[in-house]
Amino acid sequence: MFRLRRSRVFLVLAVFAVIVLYHFTSFGNLGDVSRRNSVEPSKSFASKDTKDFTTSTNPTKSTAASSESAAKQDAISKDLPNEDSSSDKGGLDEIPDKPTSRLESAPSVKDIAEDSDSPTSKEPPSRSRVQDVKEQAGLKNITRADSEPATVAEKPAEPVLETPSEAYGQGRFEVIATEDDEQKIHWSQLPEHFPIPTRSLIPLPTGKPKEIPKIQYPNFPNETLDSQTAREAKLDEIRKTFAFSWDGYRKNAWMQDELSPVSGNYRNPFCGWAATLVDSLDSLWILGMKKEFDEAAEAVGKIDFTTSIRNDLPLFEVTIRYLGGLVAAYDLSGHKYKILLDKAVELAEVLMGAFDTPNRMPMTFYLWKPTFASQPHRAKTRVVLAEIGSLSMEFTRLAQITKETKYYDAIARITNEFEKLQDNTKIPGLWPKQIDASGCKKADPVYIAPTSTFAQDGASLLNEQRQQIPVPKDPAPPGGRVHNERSKVERNPEDSSDISTTNPGYSKEKRRVLEDGDLSTPTPKPKPDCVPQGLNSPPGGSPEDFTIGGMADSVYEYLPKEYMLLGGLEEKYRTMYEKAVEAIRKHLLFRPMIEDEKRNLLVAAIVSTSGKPDNSSDLKIKPELSHLGCFAGGMFAVGAKIFDRKEDLDIAKRLTDGCVWAYDMTPTGIMPEHFLVVPCEDMEDCPFNQTLWYEKLDPYHPRSATRTSGSQTVLRDEENKLAESANATGDSSESSAAAGHSATKKDSEQDQISTPALGKRQLGEIENDKPIQTIKATGDGSEGMAVEVKKGSHEEEDGDAKVASGTEGEPKAEETPIPTTTENAAEPALPVVEAYTPPPIPSKEEYALGRIKDEKLPKGVTRITGSKYILRPEAVESVFIMYRVTGDDYWREKGWKMFTSIQNSTRAEFGASAIADVMSATPYPVDEMESFWLAETLKYLYLLFSEPSYYSLDDYVLYDMLPTFPWTEKHDG
Repeated sequence: MFRLRRSRVFLVLAVFAVIVLYHFTSFGNLGDVSRRNSVEPSKSFASKDTKDFTTSTNPTKSTAASSESAAKQDAISKDLPNEDSSSDKGGLDEIPDKPTSRLESAPSVKDIAEDSDSPTSKEPPSRSRVQDVKEQAGLKNITRADSEPATVAEKPAEPVLETPSEAYGQGRFEVIATEDDEQKIHWSQLPEHFPIPTRSLIPLPTGKPKEIPKIQYPNFPNETLDSQTAREAKLDEIRKTFAFSWDGYRKNAWMQDELSPVSGNYRNPFCGWAATLVDSLDSLWILGMKKEFDEAAEAVGKIDFTTSIRNDLPLFEVTIRYLGGLVAAYDLSGHKYKILLDKAVELAEVLMGAFDTPNRMPMTFYLWKPTFASQPHRAKTRVVLAEIGSLSMEFTRLAQITKETKYYDAIARITNEFEKLQDNTKIPGLWPKQIDASGCKKADPVYIAPTSTFAQDGASLLNEQRQQIPVPKDPAPPGGRVHNERSKVERNPEDSSDISTTNPGYSKEKRRVLEDGDLSTPTPKPKPDCVPQGLNSPPGGSPEDFTIGGMADSVYEYLPKEYMLLGGLEEKYRTMYEKAVEAIRKHLLFRPMIEDEKRNLLVAAIVSTSGKPDNSSDLKIKPELSHLGCFAGGMFAVGAKIFDRKEDLDIAKRLTDGCVWAYDMTPTGIMPEHFLVVPCEDMEDCPFNQTLWYEKLDPYHPRSATRTSGSQTVLRDEENKLAESANATGDSSESSAAAGHSATKKDSEQDQISTPALGKRQLGEIENDKPIQTIKATGDGSEGMAVEVKKGSHEEEDGDAKVASGTEGEPKAEETPIPTTTENAAEPALPVVEAYTPPPIPSKEEYALGRIKDEKLPKGVTRITGSKYILRPEAVESVFIMYRVTGDDYWREKGWKMFTSIQNSTRAEFGASAIADVMSATPYPVDEMESFWLAETLKYLYLLFSEPSYYSLDDYVLYDMLPTFPWTEKHDG
């Protein structure tokens, strides 16, 4: 019988297991299908142009593509990049440090074939899933021949359309590439919605270039043999460092955006067009690496700028890294590599679509795919200043080379708008960190009075609701008011505006009409008209931030450089620069308080204002020093020379030395990304004030002398309650003594209710800092009895404890224990528990010293707001410029110290890695090597130790080494 039962149990379990396995398998398959089909389409994508993209599914193509991909992967060489693998290295598992959310979701290509009204979107799926989705949609290549001409719309779409990917609006966003070239969507040339007539294009300025003053120091001394040997040894060390990082990229991340120098993998945060390769072309040429340059130039020809792994193109990043890199390399190589110019033009044609807006202000994150690009759009109402104002040099130089006016026209219109806005911002002369580039100001709403029929219906509805107001069953409290549990506010039942939502006859429609307000109030139109405007502050009217650091830096940097690039023929760039410099000097610059009083430094702050910068109460200054702002020293130096502003050269020295000090102050010898300091009250005399520093370190310093901790506040409140309770108990005891000294059980229960549950410190065995004693009762077996004997009370007689009860001498076990003192206890006393005393509040000095130790703060620094270093070039760029401008070897000494510090802390197995914390003696690498490490940082260090005549600042504009206009005229004939 037992065996039979056991077999039945096993049979039931087996059947259950089969059922569970079946369901799990079914659900898993359904899950895969649902994940592939649930990627929501892009908002507002056109539906007319999508019919050609939805075809039958081809299930065999994915397998063939996968086999071909595997064959390609096997052919990849470990030392040299394979031609067939140029667009994709390895499979999904080889891509480093991919967050799961990015790997398992990707921008859907099926979005263009599904419902276009969905307001949300998903992130990119994995490679295999992308293939499945694309095959299911039956997508084909979009070529110029295949695309249908778009109809030019009369009005642009509202500037609210979003991308189907979370990448939208992010300069760096890693997206997984697909391996099937046949499935890629390609950009195609479409008719512009807002074309500029040829006769209205703004042409390049013409005429004889102006004589621009020299920048470089004219009298560099002749170096001795020993100094030349030492300099060349440093130069060789920098070249080896560059070659090491380039070799790591070439072997492990060829044709990808960035190398992961710790793991040996790669990243693609910038469209997957080999950002490091293109951005570093000019550096290869300057460092004399001719063989590597030839190989890289040949690889550029394999980049397809008409398709991207990203749905949106970050216009600023693509322009400075790709377009700037191609144009600079073409110039430096003497126009011998035509492929570089061809690819620059190919990319520029794609980017020109971003300028196709009603006011010609570009969409800084351009959704390039034909389905989106075929529709009219506007720029955004909140655009980062640097992303729209830092496009001029690359497009200007391309226009000069190709003689295509449209490239210069695109950026000249932006410059004109910046010029109009400059004197009308909340700090005239400067532009806020974000601006409204939509060109569309919402008009004031036009109100329409409601019809009489609607008003009558509304009035009758109101009367109906008044009649349906329920009357409360319970009488109203004093004042005639009742409590509404739903709204948690008190209401008067006679108030007609109080309509109970619990009334069954109160419909949602009726409630909406009543909550719209007075029916006689006119209602606005849902979509007011657009009033054209130029660049403006973002809508909202909140205080705006002004800075020359992150989000704004390159706008100011480009003004003097664009002036030189145009040969001084466009005077507005000088005018705009000088206005900006005056405002910077007046409102942003301050002197930081440091330990070395003789070192007179300058830092540019972040200033927030509502529009009255001369009013100290309106002006809020954030004394932050940022690495991105370290370009300012070089900018002031160049401007001082070419615009004959001699006083600005001293400002340039102090700004650059401020960044050098920021490198010197850390354990690694590397400047943090950004940090806060104490500003000096006097720009000329600023001794180090330790008391002031401690006050800035203590966030409560205005209330340091009077502030109390939370635990002290609680204890104080409890003591007050106990004191009041004791007073009440004393009064009650006197009354009880007069009545016969009796206490009933009811009285005891009431006393318990009125007394705090656990007493002063929430401890059950402690009351008023004295232990409670328990005494075992004798006689009838009762236990746990306790008595309380108060000195001087009627219950203390001859040291014997008596029980307070209705009958003297007959204690009741069920009554509440009564406290007793130690001296009258029947048993030994419990150990005395010391009263809890909270730790004392630290003094201002103690608090400050604690923060200094914990956060490793150097003297004068109040907070490290960003401790990482990502191989940035701005500080060494200014050091290089200062050496070329002044001829002072101080800058070479500081530059070499900066290089060795960077080398010691960032060197990884395959290149140089960004580090997480410059305040750590052993910083942790974050496995990233941005393209500007090779394109700028090492290039400026190499030029710092080159002969001063090598790529002189008098001949080259120092942005990726684009040549000046006079150089162009001389070499282009």
